[in-house]
Amino acid sequence: MAVNLQKLLELMDAKDKKNLEDLGGVVGLAQNLGSDVQGGLKGTSEQDLDNRRQQYGENKMERKPPPTITELFLEAMQDTTIVILLVAAAVSITVGVIICLVHLGTSCKRKPLWDVGKSAATVAGEEGPCIEWVEGLAVLMACLIVGSITALNNYKKELQFRALQSKQDDSRVTVWRSGSIAQVPVNEICVGDVVQLDTGAKIPADGVLIKCSDLKVDESSLTGEAVPVNKNCEEKPFMLSGCAVVEGDARYLVTAVGKNSEWGKIMSELDTERPDTPLQVKLAIVAENIGKLGLAVAVICFVAQTIIWLATMAKPTCFKVEGNATTKTEECDMTEAGCALMGYTWTSPYSNFNAGIQMNKLIGFFIDSVTIIVVAIPEGLPLA
Repeated sequence: MAVNLQKLLELMDAKDKKNLEDLGGVVGLAQNLGSDVQGGLKGTSEQDLDNRRQQYGENKMERKPPPTITELFLEAMQDTTIVILLVAAAVSITVGVIICLVHLGTSCKRKPLWDVGKSAATVAGEEGPCIEWVEGLAVLMACLIVGSITALNNYKKELQFRALQSKQDDSRVTVWRSGSIAQVPVNEICVGDVVQLDTGAKIPADGVLIKCSDLKVDESSLTGEAVPVNKNCEEKPFMLSGCAVVEGDARYLVTAVGKNSEWGKIMSELDTERPDTPLQVKLAIVAENIGKLGLAVAVICFVAQTIIWLATMAKPTCFKVEGNATTKTEECDMTEAGCALMGYTWTSPYSNFNAGIQMNKLIGFFIDSVTIIVVAIPEGLPLA
């Protein structure tokens, strides 16, 4: 085999008829590849074909192993929105558990700041099971469900895509080997094979025309041009893999397979990390700016809610001391007169501040602010 792989790659990269003539034309090229334009490959034993594949490559692409469902789940959980919700859930659960384990008394439901009723006390909160941690747990479960569903959907898509690729690899083409016609799988085509193509057939590998009749090829998958290209042995003899025959029939000599073919080079580029396009960069900037605006609004809302909460804390209510407790308990249903009659203290919650109880209200404000950040960015914008 006088023609090495490098010469064949240079021939197909240039697509210059003069380079083909320098190699003796298609007839001379076939001879140098141990083939014949009429009878096809001469050495067709398994050993000969294996040696040929080792020298010129196989007609198959090296595909990355599919990601596992665990990897897809971890990838889904790295979404910015999910991370924000997970942090909020963790804080809410932690504070809620602490409040439940270290019971420091009960707190009244405060009236709004603008309430000018006669009594500053409010309706007493009913005692019941401590569920301060439930809201954070609900957020956590929602994140896990979203991550699981996303991972499962992506995994199913990956399996379907792999199955489609396997069916394409199992398709057969007509070749000439040792003077006889044979049907071989696409993956088993070798450099030097003579392939027969009819209307509607997909070109399985790069090559050079031997003969054709009214041949038109759709090269839109490579060039984007929707108009079929007229092929002939005199001016346009080069056949490119991944294209389809839309009219006529042809016989051609295979010169490049697998990752060395035109289609293989494109697929190799798709498997590698590519920089973002200008549109993706602009969309990322827009999403970032919207996120910053949402964060600013969330901070303003959190501060406003905190200020209103602190102001309502200034309203006095009735407190009593039980035993040797260092923290007083609010008697929400007592008026000022009733409080004095019972010998309790009529004062504002500031004087008997219960950090464990009041912290839960701050967590509620925090959850509200996180919600604003989450809904600020349109879901489709980062995915565009």
